[in-house]
Amino acid sequence: MANGDASFPKIAGSSWWKLRDLFKRKVPAIVTPTYLATALSMGEASARSNLIGPFKKIGIIDEDGKPTDRAYDWRDDHKYKTVCEALIEEYYPQELKDLFHSADSDLQQVTNWFMSHARCGEPAAKMFARFYILLLKADPKEADVAVAKKEGTKKSSPKDNKKQAKVTEKPELEFVEENPATQPPTVPAHTQTQTVPTVLNNTPELHINVQLHISPESSAEQIDKIFESMAKHLKDFNK
Repeated sequence: MANGDASFPKIAGSSWWKLRDLFKRKVPAIVTPTYLATALSMGEASARSNLIGPFKKIGIIDEDGKPTDRAYDWRDDHKYKTVCEALIEEYYPQELKDLFHSADSDLQQVTNWFMSHARCGEPAAKMFARFYILLLKADPKEADVAVAKKEGTKKSSPKDNKKQAKVTEKPELEFVEENPATQPPTVPAHTQTQTVPTVLNNTPELHINVQLHISPESSAEQIDKIFESMAKHLKDFNK
């Protein structure tokens, strides 16, 4: 910085791109807090401190709020890089430019430098650092990147979250415990299978003997169910 002033430009990236987009559409005759408040849906006080002051500082608008020749170059994609390079040359010391001259410079290291030289807190230093790196990039396409990043990080509404939860919710499985008293008793059955190979017309025959041991405590209804089940499973055996 030519005058040795330790106060550096501090402009949020979103404000930078929003105002540039306004100038690309139509350069206003004068930039006032009310103009910015209406165009960018922000408060007048915020527009005055976060946009009017900083843009006067870097020469985009003059002391009366009128756009300068630099404003016309700034909005031009072909001249945008030249404007960024001029701002870096005018407002930053050689030490910073020697240390951090690439667009991929580490944000935290640049922030630490500003904290030391501007004697400010980390939040302010980080804003200085982000704007400096924005100028290093000198790429008008960064506006599209910023918009895409904002849309990608936009939080979904509670209604959307509720819909998502409803879609991904797993159905609960219902387990019904059976009452042992309603089920037929377990009847130990000893099945003895004797295979008697009888050759008759070269066709083997299979004989099965089934022995059941039924508990004396079984009721007549339970015994009927046992034989009913046997009949059901063995009726087609000889077919």
